[in-house]
Amino acid sequence: MRPGLKPDTTLDRLALRLNLAPVVAGHALFGMPMSRATVAGQRLGVFARLARRPAGPEELAAELDCAPAGMLMLLESLAALGHLDRHRGTYQLSKAARPWLDPASGQYVGTYIEHTHDYWAWWERLEDVVRTGRGVEIHDFPPDDPSWETYIRGQFELARISSPEVAKALQLPTKPTSLLDVAGGHGWYSAELCRRHPGLRATVLDLPGSTAVGRRIMEEQGMSGQVAHVDGDMTSADLGGPHDGALVFNIVHHLRPEQNLALLRRIHAALEPGGTVAVLDLWLTPEDRRPEAAALLGLFFYLTSSAATYAEADVRGWLAEAGFDKPRRITIRRLPGQAVFEARKPR
Repeated sequence: MRPGLKPDTTLDRLALRLNLAPVVAGHALFGMPMSRATVAGQRLGVFARLARRPAGPEELAAELDCAPAGMLMLLESLAALGHLDRHRGTYQLSKAARPWLDPASGQYVGTYIEHTHDYWAWWERLEDVVRTGRGVEIHDFPPDDPSWETYIRGQFELARISSPEVAKALQLPTKPTSLLDVAGGHGWYSAELCRRHPGLRATVLDLPGSTAVGRRIMEEQGMSGQVAHVDGDMTSADLGGPHDGALVFNIVHHLRPEQNLALLRRIHAALEPGGTVAVLDLWLTPEDRRPEAAALLGLFFYLTSSAATYAEADVRGWLAEAGFDKPRRITIRRLPGQAVFEARKPR
């Protein structure tokens, strides 16, 4: 069977259905090389090099200062995963992988993949985190730690994919002028909203290590005049205002339930009457029969922040307790499994 434990034959499928094969062993074995080979392909420069033109293993090994035998093993693994195509002894990016792994693509996510290398050290601590309940707390690194650069730029790459759709779907008040982006890091969701609403200016509140990278991104993208970054801890900093809108994107999974409620209450106080709050995340839904992604990400969030993946009922409850009107659920096509809950502060 292939690395993803997808059955190749009828016999394979029957063996899995009858529980004749130890699937759990496959999960433990194949998960690691699938992840690590992909990250190595990014960090060694294989994807960027093959984005320019095809090459054989010996040519790549010489250019990237690697052992030919090791390079061949890596290339074969990346081809097995579908990232590369093999043709007459040479390799190139596959058609499916090129939008995501070619640095010249507007959908490039290579920096995000590179940042997942940091995850390995975190996962090594999983048993201790489960025993003690104390997560790694990945946002406690010093502001000058180089991981902030790959972390925030990687998140920016992901945000570019969905931000136009998100900005189009959100309903801010008429002629908005002030937007608060809580722990918004790169600030790109705010930038897209500012592009759609002339006269809108956004403030991104985040930790110093994050805002330093976010400011550079806004300068590079020509949006520093519309999006400003302010240093501060979202759980305690002054939120300013009154604002016409507030974004709480991919944040609640880093906070405990009582912290999320407290944050939404403070946002409610910082909004104009009729102002909009939008909460974006991956949610557990009642109809989920096999919510593997949500469950595994929940474990990841517990590992890294002592938090969890929450249910849609949780966010609806927090918004109601914080004083907001009944929220509107928005499905984002470019964010499978995620949704935005948008609610207004009563006038």
